[in-house]
Amino acid sequence: MTTFESSRPQDKLLILRRVPVFTACSDEQLHFIADRTRLVEYKKGEIIYREGERAEGFYIVSSGRLRVFSVVDGREDTVTVLHNGDSFGEMSLLLGENHSATVQAINDTFVLHLAKQDFEDVINRIPSLVLYLSRLLSKRLRTRQRGGEFSESTIVAVYSAATGVGRTSFAVALAALLKQETGHEVVMVDFGEAEGHPLLYGTGAMPTPARRTLSDAVSEGVFDEAVADHPLGFHILFASALLSESRGEQAIAPLLNFLTKRFQYILIDLPVELNPPILKALTQSDLIYLITDAQQEHLVHTNALLHRLQASMGTVEQRIKVVLNLRDGLEAGVPLQEAAQQLRQPIAFTLPHIPSISSRMTVEEFQRLLATQSPYAMTVRRTARELGGLLVGLALGSGAALGLAHIGVLKVIERERIPIDIIAGSSIGALMAGLWASGHSAEDLERMALEFKNPWDIRRLFILDFGIPIFSLIVGTLAGIGVGWLAGFWTGLLFGFLVSMALGLILGPLAGGPIQGARLMAKLEQDFGGKTFEETWLPLKIVAANPMAREEVIFDSGPLAPAVRASVSIPGIFKPIVLQGKVCLDGGVVNPIPVSVLKRAGAHHVIAVNVFPTTPELMAHRQELLRRRTERDGMLASRSLPFRLWFRIRQELIRSVSPLVFDVIMRSMQSMEHQIAEVACREADLTLRPTVPGSHWLEFFNPEKFIRRGEEVTLQHLPELKRLAGVRHVDNA
Repeated sequence: MTTFESSRPQDKLLILRRVPVFTACSDEQLHFIADRTRLVEYKKGEIIYREGERAEGFYIVSSGRLRVFSVVDGREDTVTVLHNGDSFGEMSLLLGENHSATVQAINDTFVLHLAKQDFEDVINRIPSLVLYLSRLLSKRLRTRQRGGEFSESTIVAVYSAATGVGRTSFAVALAALLKQETGHEVVMVDFGEAEGHPLLYGTGAMPTPARRTLSDAVSEGVFDEAVADHPLGFHILFASALLSESRGEQAIAPLLNFLTKRFQYILIDLPVELNPPILKALTQSDLIYLITDAQQEHLVHTNALLHRLQASMGTVEQRIKVVLNLRDGLEAGVPLQEAAQQLRQPIAFTLPHIPSISSRMTVEEFQRLLATQSPYAMTVRRTARELGGLLVGLALGSGAALGLAHIGVLKVIERERIPIDIIAGSSIGALMAGLWASGHSAEDLERMALEFKNPWDIRRLFILDFGIPIFSLIVGTLAGIGVGWLAGFWTGLLFGFLVSMALGLILGPLAGGPIQGARLMAKLEQDFGGKTFEETWLPLKIVAANPMAREEVIFDSGPLAPAVRASVSIPGIFKPIVLQGKVCLDGGVVNPIPVSVLKRAGAHHVIAVNVFPTTPELMAHRQELLRRRTERDGMLASRSLPFRLWFRIRQELIRSVSPLVFDVIMRSMQSMEHQIAEVACREADLTLRPTVPGSHWLEFFNPEKFIRRGEEVTLQHLPELKRLAGVRHVDNA
């Protein structure tokens, strides 16, 4: 264990902002917390604390991974794995008990440590944390009997400010897919008797005990008879009677606590009216999905509801996720960005349109819908996987032509139906991630790569796109006019053109890069077809670099093509692009493999694809080249003198112009990126290395070997990929 102070205090603030308990804190409060934390490094295998030891502090994972386990009958039973942004140790502090589990570093890990006394000072200074921590404590206490400090039941409320916005359909779909994806027991508590969707619940009548007082059913021990089985795999409890009972409000909390002893996930479908019993149910929930659509009237009602909830429940940003249902298509209502502005709260995600969702849809039809790869089913499935702690992120790294190996990785992922819930990319990885997320299959990407089999096809995107700065055109024009006045029009025109070209070649690199990128941008616009981040079938993050502020720039909204153009802008070669008021260059400069971006976005497990050859691989390749050169020189000795002379002259000519300045820039950049990438991959749960040592960074004309290598490496890690992604079933679609 090594303790030290970070050279950049703002790093602590970035870490704290990723921790759910601190997301509602102000900058002043975060600084107060950061000043009292210390950064501690634990080497692989080191113990942070042991089961039974006295609680001494609160911990936050900065980077790396930690294993939480208990010893049962002499055997280590892993409870969970903690990643960056996760916090632990607070339960023992709040209860004043010894630790109930052991925490050990899986790899080299940095942890922010807040000592016990400082933890108490923070709570006293920031009262809003008390509410959050008390809820967290209640949540963990009610499921402690499940066998681990970190095993928790989750109560999720699905609510809306208006009827007919798809609330019940979403609740049923979420319950079904939670059961399917996690394998845990799920119960749906309907407080509104399905509100026009009886067929979705798969039963025409409630079980007999449910018609009685539910509080009596619980107290009399006949609760199980009140729960029905749904054809989609989850359980259902009709509880609308509680809203009309005289003591119904007092029975809601005991009922939900009773359910947490039997089910991992409790979903509550609530009617629109906000009365005391419904408010009680919302207060008891760990998470609230607030459903609305893009209709102006419904947005107004939803905004008013948010204000009422905040007035009744205090800070709600941490617990409420606004979901925009595009049931009539985005064009029929308020645009997405305007809707978010009206609600004054970010929209967590959008629900794609279901053409025929109505009371006439049968359970069988709904089941078939959820089994498809339809946008609606995939969105709800991703939500279920997020709740289940199963979100898998895919980080595609930079590497120029070496990044064509990403296509092979994606081919296997598609073929084996490995669920990917969020994707991020830098440089060539941004291009591949953007195209895949926008709807191009891996086969489409392979076909697009094969279009550049002719070396000229890729070079014409660059060679014929040299930028001529305005200054050189002005100087050339003035020079041409002067010479034309003395020596004639055509002479002046030729002289002005030559001056403009000469100055352009000199000043082009000084203006950020000789290549304008106009041809590349036109190609990207064609490939993406004008699509935006909001239209991708899964969440997408594109990484670029802002060298002026030494920061990474994350694009996740707006048009795709400009964001990818920014991420592939190789320094010194491409002219930078200005987006969102920032000068943007190749994302590989700051984050060549964006594992950290996916972690911050909520991914529980990250698969990294690193195409940079390691130093030993490059050294082995150089040894092979030397061996071949020795053999060639031996064979050359037997050839005729004219041939040997011609061969030597040819070699000297090549050496005189090699390496080109572009090659020096790119290889220097990749050397730097390799070092950063190795550090980034330490945070990944699995790193795929489809490397092809000795390949040139501009070798886009030979895509087959890269794609084939990507497939080979991914297939070698297929069992681990499936385990990591929690593959439990095979879709019928």
